[in-house]
Amino acid sequence: MKKAFSIAGIVLAVMYAEGQSVAVSPSRLYYKVDVGDYQNQVIRVTNNSGATESFTLTFGDFEAPGSEGKSELMAAGTGKHGCSQWLSADPSYFTLEPNKTQEVRILLQVPNSPEANAVKWGYCNGQTCKEKDEALKEQEGHGMGILQTFQFVIHIFQTPPSITYKNAEITNFQEISLPEDQTRQLMLSVKNIGDAILDCAAYVDMTSLTTGEEQRIKPFAFTVLPGGARDVKFLLPNTLKPGKYSLLGVVDYGSEAEIQAAEMELVVK
Repeated sequence: MKKAFSIAGIVLAVMYAEGQSVAVSPSRLYYKVDVGDYQNQVIRVTNNSGATESFTLTFGDFEAPGSEGKSELMAAGTGKHGCSQWLSADPSYFTLEPNKTQEVRILLQVPNSPEANAVKWGYCNGQTCKEKDEALKEQEGHGMGILQTFQFVIHIFQTPPSITYKNAEITNFQEISLPEDQTRQLMLSVKNIGDAILDCAAYVDMTSLTTGEEQRIKPFAFTVLPGGARDVKFLLPNTLKPGKYSLLGVVDYGSEAEIQAAEMELVVK
């Protein structure tokens, strides 16, 4: 079964279950490994609960369909752009006492094959588990006797050094709010038409055509995978004075040469 998760950029993931918690840092790993080469990166898992916990780490693929910034987790080896089969963890199973931290090396070993010369992605799935007592094992008939409690996900991205072409286009810029909405809302749609992963920042500059007053709706950071799209929504200030406004939607996607922009007009009554 596919599971949906947000891939918004965060540097620290904290999961809770039944009063227990585990902190994982970072929540994203970015590799730039040549075809036929390998690289290790380190994650840190901290047990912030009051009890000893055991952890298992496995890998899978994911895709990011649609334009809402959600990723669908998939089994290892099933993703068109997946790199899960190139990944391993050392250790892949460990036990942590309360307030202790474990460093785990995540190895990405890229094969020497033509399909490896493209951006790939996958995820590391960390699960805490507890052994059931012997009576419960016999009653339920589980040989291993493992009870999963909660999990965390680390997204992993691999970009070969030869992949450098970045390009984006704005496919739509419009107001999406309804007349009965209390706050007016804009939507800026972006598509990645390059070969590399895009780390974008989008914002809207507003200029009053009556007074010339300018203001900016704060930037929104997001990631778009090659071939993917993203819809970014902005809330207009409720303090806008009546009149006509020129709106410029801007996407900075990390290119040294250019940014993407789209313009529209808005009337506030």
